[in-house]
Amino acid sequence: MKRNVAILLILLLSFSACGRKKHAGIEPPVGPPPTIEPQPPAPQPAPPTQPQPPKRTLPPPAPKKKAPSPGDTSAIRLVESGVKQMNAGNLDQAEQIFEQAVRVSPTNGRPYYYLGVLAAKQKNYDRASGFFSQAEVHFRDDAFWMSRVLMQEGLVLKAQNQNDAAIAKLRDAVSTDPTNTYAKSVLDELTKK
Repeated sequence: MKRNVAILLILLLSFSACGRKKHAGIEPPVGPPPTIEPQPPAPQPAPPTQPQPPKRTLPPPAPKKKAPSPGDTSAIRLVESGVKQMNAGNLDQAEQIFEQAVRVSPTNGRPYYYLGVLAAKQKNYDRASGFFSQAEVHFRDDAFWMSRVLMQEGLVLKAQNQNDAAIAKLRDAVSTDPTNTYAKSVLDELTKK
Protein backbone atom coordinates (compact mmCIF):
# COMPACT_ATOMS: atom_id res chain seq x y z
CA MET A 1 0.00 0.00 0.00
CA LYS A 2 2.85 2.37 0.78
CA ARG A 3 4.16 1.60 -2.62
CA ASN A 4 0.86 2.63 -4.30
CA VAL A 5 0.82 5.88 -2.32
CA ALA A 6 4.39 6.65 -3.44
CA ILE A 7 3.48 6.10 -7.06
CA LEU A 8 0.40 8.30 -6.67
CA LEU A 9 2.51 11.10 -5.18
CA ILE A 10 5.02 10.90 -8.01
CA LEU A 11 2.23 11.13 -10.56
CA LEU A 12 0.66 14.13 -8.83
CA LEU A 13 3.95 15.96 -8.67
CA SER A 14 4.68 15.32 -12.34
CA PHE A 15 1.22 16.63 -13.36
CA SER A 16 1.65 19.75 -11.33
CA ALA A 17 5.09 20.37 -12.88
CA CYS A 18 3.56 20.12 -16.37
CA GLY A 19 1.16 22.93 -15.65
CA ARG A 20 4.00 25.36 -14.94
CA LYS A 21 5.15 26.30 -18.46
CA LYS A 22 6.81 29.44 -17.22
CA HIS A 23 9.57 27.45 -15.60
CA ALA A 24 10.09 25.29 -18.66
CA GLY A 25 10.68 28.33 -20.92
CA ILE A 26 7.67 27.58 -23.13
CA GLU A 27 5.65 30.73 -22.80
CA PRO A 28 3.64 32.21 -25.62
CA PRO A 29 4.99 35.59 -26.86
CA VAL A 30 3.39 38.70 -25.39
CA GLY A 31 2.46 41.69 -27.55
CA PRO A 32 1.72 42.23 -31.24
CA PRO A 33 3.59 40.16 -33.81
CA PRO A 34 6.71 41.76 -35.24
CA THR A 35 6.33 43.49 -38.61
CA ILE A 36 8.68 42.87 -41.50
CA GLU A 37 9.62 45.91 -43.51
CA PRO A 38 9.76 45.30 -47.29
CA GLN A 39 13.24 45.37 -48.80
CA PRO A 40 13.87 47.50 -51.89
CA PRO A 41 14.39 45.39 -55.05
CA ALA A 42 17.95 44.46 -55.89
CA PRO A 43 19.46 46.71 -58.56
CA GLN A 44 19.46 45.21 -62.06
CA PRO A 45 22.85 44.88 -63.74
CA ALA A 46 23.41 47.32 -66.54
CA PRO A 47 23.30 45.82 -70.03
CA PRO A 48 26.76 45.13 -71.42
CA THR A 49 28.16 47.90 -73.52
CA GLN A 50 30.24 45.58 -75.71
CA PRO A 51 28.72 42.73 -77.66
CA GLN A 52 29.37 39.39 -76.02
CA PRO A 53 31.05 36.71 -78.10
CA PRO A 54 28.65 33.95 -79.11
CA LYS A 55 28.47 31.07 -76.72
CA ARG A 56 30.35 28.04 -77.92
CA THR A 57 28.23 24.99 -78.27
CA LEU A 58 29.39 21.45 -78.55
CA PRO A 59 28.44 19.39 -81.57
CA PRO A 60 25.75 16.82 -80.94
CA PRO A 61 27.10 13.48 -79.79
CA ALA A 62 27.67 10.84 -82.40
CA PRO A 63 24.83 8.36 -82.65
CA LYS A 64 25.42 5.41 -80.43
CA LYS A 65 25.56 2.07 -82.08
CA LYS A 66 23.01 -0.22 -80.65
CA ALA A 67 24.07 -3.55 -79.29
CA PRO A 68 23.15 -6.34 -81.68
CA SER A 69 20.00 -8.18 -80.75
CA PRO A 70 20.06 -11.98 -80.50
CA GLY A 71 18.30 -12.02 -83.89
CA ASP A 72 21.10 -9.93 -85.41
CA THR A 73 23.73 -12.29 -84.02
CA SER A 74 21.89 -15.30 -85.43
CA ALA A 75 21.42 -13.56 -88.77
CA ILE A 76 25.13 -12.72 -88.96
CA ARG A 77 26.02 -16.39 -88.35
CA LEU A 78 23.57 -17.41 -91.06
CA VAL A 79 25.03 -14.82 -93.44
CA GLU A 80 28.54 -16.12 -92.79
CA SER A 81 27.33 -19.63 -93.58
CA GLY A 82 25.59 -18.37 -96.73
CA VAL A 83 28.75 -16.58 -97.91
CA LYS A 84 30.69 -19.86 -97.56
CA GLN A 85 28.06 -21.65 -99.62
CA MET A 86 28.05 -18.87 -102.24
CA ASN A 87 31.85 -18.91 -102.52
CA ALA A 88 31.73 -22.72 -102.88
CA GLY A 89 29.34 -22.31 -105.83
CA ASN A 90 26.24 -23.58 -103.99
CA LEU A 91 24.11 -20.61 -105.02
CA ASP A 92 20.68 -22.13 -104.32
CA GLN A 93 21.70 -23.22 -100.83
CA ALA A 94 23.29 -19.81 -100.17
CA GLU A 95 20.08 -18.08 -101.26
CA GLN A 96 18.01 -20.19 -98.86
CA ILE A 97 20.35 -19.34 -96.00
CA PHE A 98 20.28 -15.59 -96.78
CA GLU A 99 16.46 -15.67 -96.94
CA GLN A 100 16.39 -17.43 -93.57
CA ALA A 101 18.64 -14.68 -92.18
CA VAL A 102 16.15 -12.06 -93.42
CA ARG A 103 13.32 -13.89 -91.61
CA VAL A 104 15.39 -14.06 -88.40
CA SER A 105 16.37 -10.37 -88.48
CA PRO A 106 14.52 -8.32 -91.11
CA THR A 107 16.23 -5.07 -90.00
CA ASN A 108 19.73 -6.40 -90.60
CA GLY A 109 21.08 -5.19 -93.94
CA ARG A 110 23.66 -7.93 -94.52
CA PRO A 111 21.29 -10.63 -95.79
CA TYR A 112 19.80 -8.14 -98.27
CA TYR A 113 23.29 -7.16 -99.39
CA TYR A 114 24.35 -10.74 -100.03
CA LEU A 115 21.05 -11.60 -101.71
CA GLY A 116 21.85 -8.71 -104.04
CA VAL A 117 25.38 -9.99 -104.66
CA LEU A 118 23.95 -13.45 -105.35
CA ALA A 119 21.35 -12.08 -107.79
CA ALA A 120 24.07 -10.07 -109.56
CA LYS A 121 26.19 -13.25 -109.91
CA GLN A 122 23.17 -14.86 -111.56
CA LYS A 123 22.86 -11.79 -113.83
CA ASN A 124 19.43 -10.99 -112.41
CA TYR A 125 20.21 -7.27 -112.19
CA ASP A 126 16.71 -5.98 -111.44
CA ARG A 127 16.40 -8.35 -108.48
CA ALA A 128 19.91 -7.41 -107.34
CA SER A 129 19.03 -3.70 -107.45
CA GLY A 130 15.93 -4.35 -105.34
CA PHE A 131 17.96 -6.14 -102.67
CA PHE A 132 20.62 -3.41 -102.69
CA SER A 133 17.91 -0.77 -102.21
CA GLN A 134 16.66 -2.67 -99.16
CA ALA A 135 20.21 -2.96 -97.83
CA GLU A 136 20.68 0.82 -98.21
CA VAL A 137 17.75 1.44 -95.86
CA HIS A 138 19.39 -0.60 -93.12
CA PHE A 139 22.95 0.66 -93.67
CA ARG A 140 22.25 4.41 -93.81
CA ASP A 141 24.25 4.97 -90.58
CA ASP A 142 27.11 2.59 -91.42
CA ALA A 143 29.62 4.09 -93.85
CA PHE A 144 31.53 0.83 -94.39
CA TRP A 145 28.53 -1.21 -95.48
CA MET A 146 26.82 1.64 -97.29
CA SER A 147 29.96 2.07 -99.39
CA ARG A 148 29.88 -1.64 -100.27
CA VAL A 149 26.22 -1.44 -101.27
CA LEU A 150 26.85 1.62 -103.47
CA MET A 151 29.83 -0.14 -105.04
CA GLN A 152 27.71 -3.22 -105.85
CA GLU A 153 25.04 -1.00 -107.36
CA GLY A 154 27.76 0.60 -109.49
CA LEU A 155 28.99 -2.82 -110.59
CA VAL A 156 25.44 -3.82 -111.59
CA LEU A 157 25.10 -0.62 -113.62
CA LYS A 158 28.49 -1.25 -115.24
CA ALA A 159 27.39 -4.80 -116.19
CA GLN A 160 24.35 -3.23 -117.89
CA ASN A 161 26.62 -0.79 -119.81
CA GLN A 162 25.23 2.21 -117.92
CA ASN A 163 28.69 3.63 -117.31
CA ASP A 164 27.67 7.20 -116.39
CA ALA A 165 25.30 5.96 -113.69
CA ALA A 166 27.92 3.41 -112.58
CA ILE A 167 30.55 6.15 -112.23
CA ALA A 168 28.16 8.22 -110.09
CA LYS A 169 27.46 5.24 -107.78
CA LEU A 170 31.15 4.39 -107.50
CA ARG A 171 31.99 8.01 -106.66
CA ASP A 172 29.34 7.88 -103.94
CA ALA A 173 30.88 4.65 -102.65
CA VAL A 174 34.36 6.16 -102.46
CA SER A 175 33.16 9.39 -100.84
CA THR A 176 31.14 7.40 -98.28
CA ASP A 177 34.17 5.28 -97.34
CA PRO A 178 37.53 6.39 -98.79
CA THR A 179 39.10 3.08 -97.68
CA ASN A 180 37.00 1.19 -100.26
CA THR A 181 39.92 0.57 -102.59
CA TYR A 182 38.05 -1.82 -104.89
CA ALA A 183 35.41 0.82 -105.64
CA LYS A 184 38.22 3.31 -106.31
CA SER A 185 39.99 0.95 -108.72
CA VAL A 186 36.78 0.23 -110.68
CA LEU A 187 36.01 3.97 -110.74
CA ASP A 188 39.53 4.72 -112.06
CA GLU A 189 39.08 2.02 -114.72
CA LEU A 190 35.76 3.50 -115.89
CA THR A 191 36.93 7.12 -115.91
CA LYS A 192 40.05 6.32 -117.98
CA LYS A 193 37.93 5.08 -120.89
